[in-house]
Amino acid sequence: MVKRIRAVFLGSLALFLYHASAVANESAPTLSTAVTDAQKYLEQLVSEDGIGPREAGTEPEKAAADYVGRIFSELGYDIKRQPFDVKTRDGKKLGTSQNIIAHRTGKSGKYIVLGAHYDSTNAKGGSYGAIDNGASVAVLLAIAKYVAAVPSLKDGIIMVAFGAEEVGLQGSRHYVNSLTKAESDSYLGMINMDTIVGGDKLYIHSAHSEPYQCKGLPNNYRYDIQLRESLIQISNKVLGKEGFKLHPDYSGYPSGETGNWSDHAPFACAGLPIAYIEATNFSINGKDGNDGYSQSIHPTLWDCLDSDKVTACDREAEKQWGQIWHTQADRLELMNRLFPNRINQQMRKSLQLLIAFLVDENH
Repeated sequence: MVKRIRAVFLGSLALFLYHASAVANESAPTLSTAVTDAQKYLEQLVSEDGIGPREAGTEPEKAAADYVGRIFSELGYDIKRQPFDVKTRDGKKLGTSQNIIAHRTGKSGKYIVLGAHYDSTNAKGGSYGAIDNGASVAVLLAIAKYVAAVPSLKDGIIMVAFGAEEVGLQGSRHYVNSLTKAESDSYLGMINMDTIVGGDKLYIHSAHSEPYQCKGLPNNYRYDIQLRESLIQISNKVLGKEGFKLHPDYSGYPSGETGNWSDHAPFACAGLPIAYIEATNFSINGKDGNDGYSQSIHPTLWDCLDSDKVTACDREAEKQWGQIWHTQADRLELMNRLFPNRINQQMRKSLQLLIAFLVDENH
């Protein structure tokens, strides 16, 4: 009888320890689980069986906002919905959109803003917005899940899914214009994720040394490379030669600087340091030069590529220009066929970089 009781006790203890270990392992965040989470979120956002194209002001865009909000809530965040009207350039109302905001507080009372827009464009042209910008939103959600399981941070993180980026940065402009001075003063900077997968090369940019046009925004423009350089240093440390780089000097775009075409721009106008994570290819002499708008030298994405000069064989006749975003190439199944495992690998690198910066360097 004693032996039997002892055996039952030891068996129960082993089962208890097994379950305790499983719970601990399940709750302990890892890079691998974050990558798996990002893949799951991306599928739901952009696959044909998921939400799909998400034009600003439409019901699918609202469905995407609701999905992001639901994930944030399930992870334990108190979310804030920030609604705004979506308007044409001449002021006519197109519909409504919203920013979805989640906070993770830190000990210092200071915050890094981590943002990605969830809308897409050119649904009529066949774009599902997988790289622009579903993958960035998927990484945002995976980061949210990761940091939710971290006991404490020195600096807090404000995670924002912006609406209506594709129609004039309307979500990020509304967000910046809604900031109080106290909120702005508590911000250490803003990291923008836009098209972080798909392109041939991984870059981190700062704002441009020549000020952006800040019409309708705070006019306190700041050119500051501090945040960019911090991320580059961490990339060199954790990813080495396969990590993120500064693009070389090109006409109009000094090394490591970018234009005003994404959600980082309003924050730079508000005087905050910004860093912009992007996958593209500045070495391509595209339609308007070396501006990063041509993302890949994959021949399928060109009518004819002159690989020696890295430009179109016939610049006047070229229609595709190596572009993925805003085209029928921006679909998950096609991207995975053209670039096997590229999206997963690039999401992994962004996650590794951001976890190292936001968590590992932030205790």
